[in-house]
Amino acid sequence: MTGPDPAPYRLSDVERDEALESLRTAFQEGRLTVDEHEERSGAALRAVTGRDLVPLFEDLPPNLHPSALSASAAVAPAANAEGPVDLAETGRSVAKKKRKNDDNLPSVLGWGGFLLFVWGLPTFISGNVTAISVFLGFFCLMVVPGLITALARRRRRGNGPGEITGG
Repeated sequence: MTGPDPAPYRLSDVERDEALESLRTAFQEGRLTVDEHEERSGAALRAVTGRDLVPLFEDLPPNLHPSALSASAAVAPAANAEGPVDLAETGRSVAKKKRKNDDNLPSVLGWGGFLLFVWGLPTFISGNVTAISVFLGFFCLMVVPGLITALARRRRRGNGPGEITGG
């Protein structure tokens, strides 16, 4: 691979996810076969440092390389062969990914409210014990785990429901 040597530090989950997203893009563009994609994705999940990702992206275009491979590109964008246009595109895609994965609590609550209104309310009104049990079982399997995950992520970020803001 041409360019700067990736930093020897340990990869974060975000950097590993970015590498997987780049491999997925390469697969969707037809640059990798199904077997190559599976093999490289597995290796990316097992990667410990940025150097472990180098062989996975050597034969792919630089615009598909994750940021872990070009740590110095953020410091010196003029030295990058793609130029500022590709860096701007990369920045937008990373920002979009962060926004998309930022908070899924509203969608989980929306899904739960929809189920409750469309299926749960008529079921409770009917009074049929079997139907109520089926609804509650489905609701607990489909909504409760997503709600717990969303609340746990929110709490880890420090803006949970019990967080006191202000002085």
